[in-house]
Amino acid sequence: MKTTAKRVVGILAALTVVGSGITLATPASAVSTLIVWADKGTIDTIKDQVKKWDDLKADYSVSLVQKDFGTVRDALKVAVPKDQGPDILAGAAHDWIGNLVAANVLLPIDGQLPSNFKDDFVPGALQAMKYKGHYYGVPGWTENIAMLRNVKKAPKALKSVNDIKDGELGINYSATTSDPYHFYPFQTMFDAPVFTSDSKGDWTNKVGMGGTKGGNFAKWLKLKGTKFFGPPANANILCDFLNPANKAKKTGLIKYWVTGAWNITAIEEGSGNCKKGLEIGTGYSIDPFPTGPTGLKAKQFLGIRGYLMVASGPGNTTNVPAASDLMKFMSSESAQFSLYDNFNKTPANVAALNRAKDNPVIAGFANAANTVPMPNSPAMDAAWVTWGKAQTRIIQGKEAKPDVAWEAMTKALQKTIDKVK
Repeated sequence: MKTTAKRVVGILAALTVVGSGITLATPASAVSTLIVWADKGTIDTIKDQVKKWDDLKADYSVSLVQKDFGTVRDALKVAVPKDQGPDILAGAAHDWIGNLVAANVLLPIDGQLPSNFKDDFVPGALQAMKYKGHYYGVPGWTENIAMLRNVKKAPKALKSVNDIKDGELGINYSATTSDPYHFYPFQTMFDAPVFTSDSKGDWTNKVGMGGTKGGNFAKWLKLKGTKFFGPPANANILCDFLNPANKAKKTGLIKYWVTGAWNITAIEEGSGNCKKGLEIGTGYSIDPFPTGPTGLKAKQFLGIRGYLMVASGPGNTTNVPAASDLMKFMSSESAQFSLYDNFNKTPANVAALNRAKDNPVIAGFANAANTVPMPNSPAMDAAWVTWGKAQTRIIQGKEAKPDVAWEAMTKALQKTIDKVK
């Protein structure tokens, strides 16, 4: 992350691809380089907007360096101590923050943000970039799940989860580690949040899904089982959601699908053996989750993809103001609306989101959102596994006393959390 000077020949800014890096060079005789790491999908999404910022800054150029999404965190932990890391990690999932802060590779940006900056974003978006009282980045775009409904099979939106019959619901989960992310709305119907919250609404490190409320959820999971949630790793969900019902063959029975925007293309265009897709409105709807068995409202996790400030090399913070400026530009209304307009990203910026709501898919997921930021504790990687293993055993009827198994899981999870505080 060293500040390097280079001579740029020419008058016009140029976009240059060199190996795995893309350099956006400004028309200046000597400029400093901001290094931005991102996965290919993020680079394809943001490069035009980054170039706009770059064209405005005579003293800086931006080098976009492609990294693998699955391994970039480990790469960052190796590179930063050697002063070989980037200035910004772009397209990062917000729940990486705790893990990266614990590894000392991120830099707080509290002093770089306006006092009213949080008002620019949908509820929870900027909060998701916060860990232990400090902000480490800015939001880019959001993701949340909803209850998708085949309107021909189910003309009216659900009011209560009690109205769903066995075989009508599609939800993908692993046979070994389940999928607590997709099951979380059902868990919150029992007021059993993954962690407790403090007076500011921030997650604490205290597991909150134990006790009587968590036990009641576990009992309900076993009662419903695979006959309600479907079999694990069900490869037929898409076809069963799209196709007309055939009760004799037990196909096409799914009316409701718990999923996110990543499956919209497949739903609208069809896929594999399901050639015929559905149009939003006439074919499918994006609905809020129904209330729980006792009337409580469900909450989904809010996922944020954003821009994180990487800790500089030893004593070198020269690029921090410019990196902060680029990050704020990428979180602006104009930049985020462009990412929606060209790449269907749901803006975290509230003004951009309001403009994007002309798109019924964007509006559907936004209107269905009753969200809380996904926890960004450094222990979450382990938490998903511990949590999911207990969940899937209960759903598949492998626990005679589901509430006891659930409580044991929460205690094991708390021990894991305590070790990494």
